[in-house]
Amino acid sequence: MNITVFRIDERLIHGQIVTAWIAYANANRIIVADDKAANDEFQKTLLQMATPKTIELQILGMDETIRTIKEDTSDTKTLLLVRGPKEALQMIEGGLDLKEINVGNINMKKGKTKILGNLWIDDEDIRNLNKIHEVGVALEVRTVPNERSQDVIKLISK
Repeated sequence: MNITVFRIDERLIHGQIVTAWIAYANANRIIVADDKAANDEFQKTLLQMATPKTIELQILGMDETIRTIKEDTSDTKTLLLVRGPKEALQMIEGGLDLKEINVGNINMKKGKTKILGNLWIDDEDIRNLNKIHEVGVALEVRTVPNERSQDVIKLISK
């Protein structure tokens, strides 16, 4: 499996993914790595409805995602989506060799601080993002591929 884009986005599959990120990733497959979605038939149906018919969609739990990626020796170009920094760190700690993560959207919630309009974080997010950075994975913020990339660690260090 060739993961061409690894993205953090709480919304998982939505318009920006369909109209911009699938083409940018040149992806034939989307993997949504999310325990909640993997165990919720209604959410699975909604994610399938949002995915173009030409794209294979797998909605897997976190452990199953790691196992599937490690076992897949194909060159299938894949867009990997997780909901937040905690899940991204879980992918890295699970042994996936990934060099860069795109942070697309971490929503506003009580107790989170606004960094950008699409990036709201709390202390747990900061710890997880810093751990990801410490193992050599680059973190960039962009909502769409043609937007200017910004370094997440520089933004949260201000």
